[in-house]
Amino acid sequence: MTEPAVPSHEVSTPEESDELAPPSALLSETTLRLVTPLTLQAGLRLIGVVWSVSDEEVAESTGLYCWVHGARDDDPLRSGVLYIGIAEGEGGLKTRTTNEESWRGGDHAHGIALERTHAVVVTGSVDAAVAVDLGWVDDLISDGRLSPTARPFVDEWREEKVLKEVEEVAIRLAIHLGDTGAPVNSFHAGAWRNDRPADWVAFAIARELTRRHGGG
Repeated sequence: MTEPAVPSHEVSTPEESDELAPPSALLSETTLRLVTPLTLQAGLRLIGVVWSVSDEEVAESTGLYCWVHGARDDDPLRSGVLYIGIAEGEGGLKTRTTNEESWRGGDHAHGIALERTHAVVVTGSVDAAVAVDLGWVDDLISDGRLSPTARPFVDEWREEKVLKEVEEVAIRLAIHLGDTGAPVNSFHAGAWRNDRPADWVAFAIARELTRRHGGG
């Protein structure tokens, strides 16, 4: 049985809070390396998924989209990805991203993040039915850079190839390659939740991109 809390005669004051975290030190400015839309596009292509990403006018088709940090050098496709999502149903990407844009500012967590980061959206349709040579997976295994356990999971993922699964891989890929996953994402953020095909696919892609282009 839990004992009741003993009343304290001490009174916490706002001034004590200020001493613990002075208003001028509430936040810590830092630099994070995040994946870019082009990184995700290249990674997905390795597994036979063509994401036709663009920062042009948003179409009403289904597809994958990213909110990116306020366009570096006016090139959103090379900016850090803050959020990854998919759009299905009536209105597709157009309706989904328009709705999220309407949250900008205010008291909605997603909208607050969009406002503070000056986020812009990039979108694109997804074709997951492209034939692909997965020899690179076997090469990673032969080189000792990937567990043989990965191969059947990669094959299983290729059989599913639905948009939701593409989203899961994209989010996990952001986790494996960047200093952190997309900072605004929480859905599908578990990197090794249930040993799912998406887990192994994203890990394998990250290893291959690192092998080809250098990095950790």
